[in-house]
Amino acid sequence: MNDSSLARDLVRARLVDLSTMREKLEQISTGPEMVMQAQLEVQAWIEEQEERTYEVSETVGDRTMGKTDEEILVFDMLLGILVKKLAKQN
Repeated sequence: MNDSSLARDLVRARLVDLSTMREKLEQISTGPEMVMQAQLEVQAWIEEQEERTYEVSETVGDRTMGKTDEEILVFDMLLGILVKKLAKQN
C-alpha cells in the first residue's frame, strides 16, 4: 500500500468516525430534551391535580386549607374512621 492510498483510507476512516460521533451526539442531545418534556408533562399533571383538589375542597367546604400538616388528619386515618363507622352501621 502506498502513502497516498494509506492517507485516503485514513481520511475515509476518520470521516466515518466523525459521522458516528455526530450521530451519538445527536442521540445524547435528544435525551435531555425527552427528560425536559417528561418533566413538563408531570408538572402540568401535578398542577391539574392540585386545581381539582382545591375545587373539591371548596365544594365540600374544607376549612383546613392553608393549615399545617399537624392540624389535619391524615387521609388514612380519615378512611379508617369512615370504614369503622360503615362497619358499625351494617
